[in-house]
Amino acid sequence: MTRFAVVLLLVGLTASSVLGVENPPTPAAGRPKPEVDRDRLPVALRNVPLRRLSSGLLSLLDRDGDLVTANPARALRPNAAIDATTSFAVDPRIAGNLRLGDDPVALPANQRAQAEPHIVRSPVNADFLAATFQEGRFATNGGALDCGYSISRDGGLSWTRALIPGLTQSSGGPYFRATDPVAAIDGSGRIFLNTLTAVDANGFDVGADVVVSRSTDLGQSFGPPVVVYRPPAATVTGANFTADKNWIAVNPFPGTPHAGRLVVTFTLFSSDTVSPIVLSFSDDAGLTWSPLVFVHNNLTNAQGSQPVFLPDGRLAIVYWNFGLNANDERLEVVVSNDGGATFGAPVRIANALEYREPSIRSGPFLPSASGDQTGANLYVAYTAQNAGAPRIMFTKSTDAGATWSTPIPVSDNPASTGVFNAAIAASANGQNLSVSFYDRRDNPNSTLLVNLYLAQSFDGGATWQPNLRITSESSDVSVAPLTSNGYMLGDYLAIAPAVNANVPAIPVWVDTRTGNPDPFVARVGVAPQFDFPSWQAAHLSLAQISNPATGGPAGDADRDGEDNLSEFRSGTDPNDVASVVRSGRPLNVSTRLRTQTGDNVLIGGFVIGGSEPKRVIVRAIGPSLAAAGVPGVLADPVLELYNQVSALIASNDNWRSSQAAEIQGTPFAPTDDRESAIVITLAPGIYTGIVRGSGGTTGVALVEVYDLATGANSRLINISSRGRVETGDNVMIGGFVIGAGLGVNESGSVKVLVRAIGPSLAASGVPGPLLDPVLELHDGTGAILATNDNWKDTQQASIQATGLAPTDDRECAILITLPKGIYTGIVRGKNNSSGVALVEVYQVP
Repeated sequence: MTRFAVVLLLVGLTASSVLGVENPPTPAAGRPKPEVDRDRLPVALRNVPLRRLSSGLLSLLDRDGDLVTANPARALRPNAAIDATTSFAVDPRIAGNLRLGDDPVALPANQRAQAEPHIVRSPVNADFLAATFQEGRFATNGGALDCGYSISRDGGLSWTRALIPGLTQSSGGPYFRATDPVAAIDGSGRIFLNTLTAVDANGFDVGADVVVSRSTDLGQSFGPPVVVYRPPAATVTGANFTADKNWIAVNPFPGTPHAGRLVVTFTLFSSDTVSPIVLSFSDDAGLTWSPLVFVHNNLTNAQGSQPVFLPDGRLAIVYWNFGLNANDERLEVVVSNDGGATFGAPVRIANALEYREPSIRSGPFLPSASGDQTGANLYVAYTAQNAGAPRIMFTKSTDAGATWSTPIPVSDNPASTGVFNAAIAASANGQNLSVSFYDRRDNPNSTLLVNLYLAQSFDGGATWQPNLRITSESSDVSVAPLTSNGYMLGDYLAIAPAVNANVPAIPVWVDTRTGNPDPFVARVGVAPQFDFPSWQAAHLSLAQISNPATGGPAGDADRDGEDNLSEFRSGTDPNDVASVVRSGRPLNVSTRLRTQTGDNVLIGGFVIGGSEPKRVIVRAIGPSLAAAGVPGVLADPVLELYNQVSALIASNDNWRSSQAAEIQGTPFAPTDDRESAIVITLAPGIYTGIVRGSGGTTGVALVEVYDLATGANSRLINISSRGRVETGDNVMIGGFVIGAGLGVNESGSVKVLVRAIGPSLAASGVPGPLLDPVLELHDGTGAILATNDNWKDTQQASIQATGLAPTDDRECAILITLPKGIYTGIVRGKNNSSGVALVEVYQVP
């Protein structure tokens, strides 16, 4: 094609020969349509239907509200009939809606709106993402104050945000306004932000520069913007030119011709009433740019160019051709075999009939195009009327644009509700396709409330899953700027593509839940159904997934004691400690102590919490302790079980004397026939097991409670044992087991308060209490996890917050979260003192 020159062969071309008939604009309901004096527009745009201009350019052209007015007060919202339900639970494959940081402080308080978001993923680091968007769209006399960007280095879990440095006067640059931001990242990690900028204070009297801002340090800084194209004020033929709707792409495929080449495409409006797509390219990472190249006949009326590099280095550009009239509108593609220097003839992709929302200014002329890394595949999504209904349409080429599949709708919205602003992204293998779009289906009685939806295909576009709603709250577009064609969120959206099953798709959109338009993202796990891999992809970065300590079912990304499998089953955030659900439970509680006579027998209490009865086994162990090296064991223990009103509900001397078969049916039958056991189903409540020696004998014994119904909606929430603490081996030993969690091999965690009570027992009539207990907590290896003498020495505020603080300052307490395992609390008397003590373990929230 002919390279662009100052003199164009456009003389004699009339408006009627190249422009379609403009449909009358539909003003937003209840709001007056702004009037515009076309004589004050740039010459190149005086005969152009305003609906064909991008919303960014339209905003740059505004003068005192003749094209764009400030958002009206919410109280003046024209649609009063708003559905009551505007908040939703999102699909569990979606990690949630995340705002891309706070508004920059440089923005005036009345200019905090954002629009037209775009997002890209690094081709060499899937966790590195860059997003860009207009900043300050409440202006009524031109465009956006600036354009901003956000950077994520952890796969979109967190973001930094700032204005593009050195772009407009709001950020230390030369330009007065900026708009239409899009981004690209090359194989070296350089970031390129492509924008359209106003070069004079009036906004657009001498046209706009197409510029690129470069970062060579992963977004930590940006150099001054480099001019890609600056239109001349007028040519020798009297023609004037205005650039609009720019887009940028980089060749990410090493070893191909022109690897690393950057291309910027845009629409070039002229005073000769044509609007062809043009291109400029750079082979030095955006430092210098080629003269303009027409990608098709320079008499074409087109908009919405989408450049896509193919894996063999060829360049395809998809765009909307307005044709001669509304019935002639179509999508086309041109392909370059030399990286954008020359192009083949345009190929018709599909005819398309524009759809425009009645109250929203959208970009129906902006298709979205994507490729993959496997071959000559191109994927296109766009908004159009299909069988009289608004739909998001999809078509595909497998031969670099030479032929195309029959377009099919991928939105499953009701025919009576609108959709707009399609964006498509393909995974590396081309199998997972994601298409995002705004949708009004959840609020059919309003033309002002929208949500973001996603269509997904897992077979390269052959079939499509039911649409997913991405947003948890509807956005009210009436807080956005108003044009003659409706409220303006912008013309486009974007998606960072899913790379593989571990890297999610990340759509970006503009959301108004904060009271003004803001950029938001969501991480969407790629799977046709909710499963652990899709949940993990949505919630963990690739770096986390690749690290066994933080990824996979057994990893614990936030180190909260619940592994990822447990977080998946609980529906919690694996990177947020505050969202944790403690899924473990005490399964076994036991106390070992020297059992004496009278008041100094071994007393074990436990509490069953929940709503269902629980089946347990209570044991009294004595003789078999000798095999474990315990001296002076209780030779013949007797077990009694009491309820909370001190009524005896069961007793046993020798376990085979009753329930032998039932006890043997559990894993916990005692090994000595003289030991005692009771299997019983107990309603939630408080219970006490008392161990005595048969015939008044004494010795060391163990009282235990095992949970035999871990799946029941009840659990052991408290264990306490009382007895006389002596010295040496005859201290009090309270053991408990944590298990039955939701994680791998039933792992899970429990937050417990372990107490050693002594002095305050006197108030309950217990004689000879231990006056100064000391508490140690050990894990299953015997290692000490925590110690405490007087409970106020450490953790005082946290312990008091449980409502279970000891009543005497000399008593002990340890508040701790414990994962699955075996634990032991040992109670001694300080300075080898002795007396009656109580050791307790409470499960706390």
